[in-house]
Amino acid sequence: MPVRPYIQGDEHQIIALFEKVFGHKISLDEWKWKFLQTPNDSNPFILLYEENDQILGHISLWVQDAFIDKKKTKIGTRVDTMVDPDARGKGIYKQLNQALLPYAEEEGIELLYGFPAETAKKLFIRYTNAQHIVDVPRLMYILRPVEAMTKKFSFLKWFKLLDQPIAAFRLRPFKQHHDGIQEITRCDERFDALQENGKAHFEVKLNRHKDYLNWRYFDHPERNYQMLAYIDNDEVKGYMVYRITEPDANGFCNGMLIDMDVADWDNDKVIQALIETAVTRMKKATVIQAWALSHMPTYHRLKKYGFIHKDSPMPMVAKETTADPIYTKDIEKWYITNGDLDSF
Repeated sequence: MPVRPYIQGDEHQIIALFEKVFGHKISLDEWKWKFLQTPNDSNPFILLYEENDQILGHISLWVQDAFIDKKKTKIGTRVDTMVDPDARGKGIYKQLNQALLPYAEEEGIELLYGFPAETAKKLFIRYTNAQHIVDVPRLMYILRPVEAMTKKFSFLKWFKLLDQPIAAFRLRPFKQHHDGIQEITRCDERFDALQENGKAHFEVKLNRHKDYLNWRYFDHPERNYQMLAYIDNDEVKGYMVYRITEPDANGFCNGMLIDMDVADWDNDKVIQALIETAVTRMKKATVIQAWALSHMPTYHRLKKYGFIHKDSPMPMVAKETTADPIYTKDIEKWYITNGDLDSF
């Protein structure tokens, strides 16, 4: 059978295939971070289609610790499914997807989920009987509208000075909180306690323990993330991860609320302090964006601040390895953030 698991040394062909399929390079350091350095022992979870010593297809999971109905388990995020364009028509995509399920079940992975493009979504559903459970909402807050429009109307660059008072006005609902808020450069055991305290709020969510958070945000070889935590009596009540992209030629840069978790989602003081402080730290951004499912407290809080539900561009597809699917039929059981996906 031409589908086999990854072995050491395959990464060089995988990286070359990635560039051929997606049109941009991934460095060896980022590839190692992404697949070899994750804190779950089931990684790297990679299946390859090989023919005449050439890797023509690739499917993989980010396997992470998770809580499902308060119990610790493993779930897998589908990333980097790809087939060599010169080898299409051989049924490679089908074979990879069908091989994925028994491997995942053997590893004790209870749920697979991902955010595929439209064609990949249809094929994943066809070959695995997965469920399209939601299109994830994207919320947006525009700080500099003139700068935002220069991407389409370049002549507006002469009016960008107007953005300074507009941004100051748009930032008025937000203030930088000092009581309780601390900058974090490395997570410790208090973040493990946060997960244990907050695991009952949603039935399906990643276990964002200290090893996961340190790997995901502080060990990334290419991106700089910032983390804030709300700490009371040396106990972490919640955290927020955010990131600002580098400005493009027009000065446009994205501010992104990447990840957030709190011990008590009824504690609006903590949620408010984290969101407001993060937004004030991104005051130079053109726009600020966030993912938030419509049942999540962050969605309603961001809407109150004036974030608009711009669109829902990211389909979420999930598949349970158990015979009796429960969680793929009800998105309100899930907690999802931008950080669940490697592209953020």
